[in-house]
Amino acid sequence: MAAHGCCEAGEAPTRSVLTIGAPVLTALAGSWPRKRLLLAAMAVFTRGNVAVALSTSLPTLLAARFGSGLGHGVFLAVASSAATRLVPPERAGAAVATVFGGLTLALAFGVPLGTFLGGIWTWQAIFWAVAACGVAGLLGLAVLMPPAPDGGAPRDAWIGLRALLDRRLLGAALVTVLAYTGSFCLFSYIAPLLIDVTGLAPAHVGALMLAYGVAAAIGNGLGGRLTDRFGPDRTVALILAGLVLVLAMIGALASFVIPMANLVALLGALTYAAVPALQARVIGLAGRHASRALAAAAGLNIAGFNAGIALGSLLGGGVIAAWDVSATAFVGARAAASGLGVLAMRRRSSIVLDP
Repeated sequence: MAAHGCCEAGEAPTRSVLTIGAPVLTALAGSWPRKRLLLAAMAVFTRGNVAVALSTSLPTLLAARFGSGLGHGVFLAVASSAATRLVPPERAGAAVATVFGGLTLALAFGVPLGTFLGGIWTWQAIFWAVAACGVAGLLGLAVLMPPAPDGGAPRDAWIGLRALLDRRLLGAALVTVLAYTGSFCLFSYIAPLLIDVTGLAPAHVGALMLAYGVAAAIGNGLGGRLTDRFGPDRTVALILAGLVLVLAMIGALASFVIPMANLVALLGALTYAAVPALQARVIGLAGRHASRALAAAAGLNIAGFNAGIALGSLLGGGVIAAWDVSATAFVGARAAASGLGVLAMRRRSSIVLDP
């Protein structure tokens, strides 16, 4: 319980840092060589978790989480943009999916494992374990990662900062925000939905969350392959349409156990299949309109993911207060449909990634 409470206390500042700080810091450090910046980001993340483990008060814990969140956000942004430069253009989707594969595997196995260990270890031990993973990642980067081409790295930090205000990149990030607002409007409250409406015992909810995580890991890889085959715009449109359909079906079939078990897994697959497609779309768009600020553009989209998660949680809470928990599925479907509408508008305005 203590570990859970500690993580919850640190989640809000971490999310806000990823939303605001990560793209700005990525832009400011954009002139650094990619590998050096990744090593620095991983080092900050690792040291932040060591500081959390050593914290003796809530203010110091939150400050340490703030630092680790900066490292996390910068790492994801730079890693996804660097990965696309290490492979041929037709493999960009798979490269981004590989970067985010660790995130989805952590969702599938790390969260249940962390919950289990939280019951037998102190919360400090959990963060020492996270720091140890950071050290392993740091060593892996240092030894295994080849130098990434720095053709997308600006010499002037203002180039990256200006890219954060580019209307085309902001429009692409808005699609990400709306997609994740829709998904997390429901998913943030999936446990009460499954218990109060579907009628599952609390002990069975964990099994469905594991299925969601496993499906998310599978969906992430599938999203990368679809992106490479059909292009980011078409893949994002397909995934968002599927997300709208699944959310609406969850709202309609929430009281039925077997359909819900399948739909929750589909929700995980679609939510994380969107990650490589959305990220590759923004990076590709930046390649056309802000080619010296690829990492900053990737950071902007990372901010979009986290803003969508936060907004979805807030929206879902308001929906529950006004109606009931089942309504989060229908409102989430409308939010995701809005993302699909923005994507269609971008295409009609000839701001498209696919040839």
